[in-house]
Amino acid sequence: MTSAPDPHEPPAASLAPGDQAPMAAPAAPEVPARTLSDDPAGLLGAEALRPVSPKLIPARYLGGIAGNVFWLLLIIAAIVGTVLTGWWWIAACAVLPLLLILQHLLLTPRRVRAIGYLDEEEDLTIASGIMFRSVHTIPYGRVQSVKIGEGPIERRYGLATLTITTAAGGGTEALPGLPKAEAERLRTLLTDRGVDLMAAL
Repeated sequence: MTSAPDPHEPPAASLAPGDQAPMAAPAAPEVPARTLSDDPAGLLGAEALRPVSPKLIPARYLGGIAGNVFWLLLIIAAIVGTVLTGWWWIAACAVLPLLLILQHLLLTPRRVRAIGYLDEEEDLTIASGIMFRSVHTIPYGRVQSVKIGEGPIERRYGLATLTITTAAGGGTEALPGLPKAEAERLRTLLTDRGVDLMAAL
């Protein structure tokens, strides 16, 4: 059973077949502001770079043990000297070694994560640094020599350092923390591309 329409209620507007009810415009997605921070995602050129091996972090900690032990002995000597002599200014000499130890322990992971590289068709880009950021692009045609080196600590972690010498001014660029297979791949790539470009001139 259907009820009759209320005479006091205004009739609903009928839509023509081609008409559609207006729709609210979709809200534009919010674009996050670009910031430059000490996080690798905010570093210059870090968006497209490949990171080096995270094994470089423990390798650098292991390599810095001797230096940290030396600074720790200086801190102990300053404390003992203060206790024996009563001169407070001797203890102030321990501040610098303490800061050096702390910056090594706290900043090493960030420094390693800030290292990156990208091999493209015509050049190799290497970036490093947090506060003082440097991004170097090396054209393959300017590569003069490529060397792979590894010390005992790098060998323990299966890492190698790629050192590139360029023809212009004899400058060198080092890329540490590479797995041995990746270092060998880059060495072959740089050598072959450099030979091809020189032959094309």
